[in-house]
Amino acid sequence: MLNAPIAIYGLIFVAVLLVTDTVLRAVFSARRNSLEVRNRLEALKLRSGAEVAYSELLLRRGVTGQGGREALLSALRRFYAQTGLDMPLGKRLLVLVGLFLGGFFVGRLVLGLGGGLLNLGFAFVFMLALSGLLLVRRRQARIKKLTSQLAPAIDIIVRSLNAGHPLASAIALVAREMPDPIGSEFGILSDQMTFGLELDQAMLNMIERAGAPELGLLAVTVSVQRGTGGNLSEILENLAKMIRDRLMLKAKIRAISAEGRITAWFMMGFPFFLFYLIKTLEPEYFDPVWDSGHGPTLVTTGLVIMAIGMLIVRKLVNFDF
Repeated sequence: MLNAPIAIYGLIFVAVLLVTDTVLRAVFSARRNSLEVRNRLEALKLRSGAEVAYSELLLRRGVTGQGGREALLSALRRFYAQTGLDMPLGKRLLVLVGLFLGGFFVGRLVLGLGGGLLNLGFAFVFMLALSGLLLVRRRQARIKKLTSQLAPAIDIIVRSLNAGHPLASAIALVAREMPDPIGSEFGILSDQMTFGLELDQAMLNMIERAGAPELGLLAVTVSVQRGTGGNLSEILENLAKMIRDRLMLKAKIRAISAEGRITAWFMMGFPFFLFYLIKTLEPEYFDPVWDSGHGPTLVTTGLVIMAIGMLIVRKLVNFDF
């Protein structure tokens, strides 16, 4: 009697796994190797119509947009730009459709929500939640990588300044020598300065585009030095050392709080594992709950409580400094 349910849920697991694999490939292969953006930046210097190409790059990254539903759309565009994705609209829609179908089948086959409006609503929420989670993780990974590249980039600027080059040339050198994502960001910074934008404003644009707090330290350092004078290369050397110390402190904090994070993930995943195990061994165990009509309410309440708990644990194991 147990073989049939096990086979069914095994097939469901394989189907969800395939859908997840398809989604992950579609999302992360879009910019697994971001040479396309780097080549686009290099093309700005090799052909006419550079300003048009530069505007197209920003548009593809989602930094600029037409029309205006100002505040919210601007925040969403900025968030999407900070993920570094330049996925075409068709591929974005394909990923969303795949997530929606995956949520629909999970709701129908695993949660037993049927094929009505309730399951459609669950699929829509599933699509939004998972796509948002993927974008958040992508943004965090990009900011983390960019932050780790910032100190070496400042070292290049220092060496260039010590060799007698102006700051604009040093920034362009970082764009040529450093890999993405910091190479592309400094490339856009260099091009904005080439097109006549002031350095302070161009760096503010880069901070908004990249989302890394440490870039604010670089912007403030350069801005203050331009206003007060002083040895910029020495100041930047101290800044690079401070950024490395901050990264080391972050690594120590993550090591100390690792136990709390692992516990949180275990507590988050265990109820789902237990539900799957009971449903597999005793398929009719939860039928009284669903038949009473309170099943969706209880599930929703449980998920909300779990989400609140995860947020609390996250605040406990994450430190701002």
